[in-house]
Amino acid sequence: MALPTSELTPENCIFMMIDHQVGLMSFLTSIDPMLLKNNIIGHAKTAKAFNIPVVMGTSWPQGPNGPTMPELKALFPDVNIIDRPFVNFWNDETSRQAVEAFGRKKLVISGLATEVCAAFPAISALRDGYEVYVVIDASADFNPLITQVTSQRLAAAGVIVTTWIAVLAELAANTQKNGFFI
Repeated sequence: MALPTSELTPENCIFMMIDHQVGLMSFLTSIDPMLLKNNIIGHAKTAKAFNIPVVMGTSWPQGPNGPTMPELKALFPDVNIIDRPFVNFWNDETSRQAVEAFGRKKLVISGLATEVCAAFPAISALRDGYEVYVVIDASADFNPLITQVTSQRLAAAGVIVTTWIAVLAELAANTQKNGFFI
């Protein structure tokens, strides 16, 4: 099990939201589609509320994966969505450089599908010395077994597998001071 070096704070992390595309959402059924959408939006609004940098990417948006969720585009109109040719977000130089430009060593990743879009860059970033969290309920797969196996693989590799509410709570730290009530 991975132990974080410190708590998540708005100042020490960035959010990587990978391939939250409308086409992918239509056939990744490991979680109820409405619950998945709400979790992704809740996760995104967490970044917005704490002014945390966000890096977003797509794969094959002109094909069956479709465009990025319109709700995410609306929340982050100034974020450049990186359309990459590589399966692994981390193997795309533009994507990796967008993350590195922030100079933060804690990455909070969500992606569709978890087994590829979240897991591949998470494990790659670990190798490069980052501390990585994967937000499992803002990610989805073809079935629950894949999510279970991927969660085990990530945890065994040293990734911190978590949920968007746990990330929100850790970032809030002091709910009375910050005005957040969970």
